[in-house]
Amino acid sequence: LLEKSAFSAPRRVIDISGDGPNNTGRPVAATRDAAVAEGIVINGLPILIRPSPSVSRLDRYYADCVTGGDGSFVLPIYAASEFSTAIRRKLIQEVSGLTDARSIRVQDAAPVDCLLGERLRQRFSDPYFPELDR
Repeated sequence: LLEKSAFSAPRRVIDISGDGPNNTGRPVAATRDAAVAEGIVINGLPILIRPSPSVSRLDRYYADCVTGGDGSFVLPIYAASEFSTAIRRKLIQEVSGLTDARSIRVQDAAPVDCLLGERLRQRFSDPYFPELDR
């Protein structure tokens, strides 16, 4: 999609937000790596308002598996009231190109399984909806 655009920009950024891991399409880490190889930055806004018991650390999943590229960041949203502040902060960081020390990911936890969403889908959805070609 970005390659087909008639516009050029000094930076290309994809924003990903969601309340769960990837569960359809290509594996998320491979997709991220391909985009980053093209010079695209991917930022994430994991929505943790009602965290799923199957995904204990969605913010870590976003940091380890979804975001990538120079200056990429993760801004977790824990309450509906935080949406407007998070969107404003995201836009300021993206437009300015500056990074915020509070959004730098922590390295002290074990890495997250980047195929978590695919594994959950196989366990919970595929047995009941085999006709869905994923």
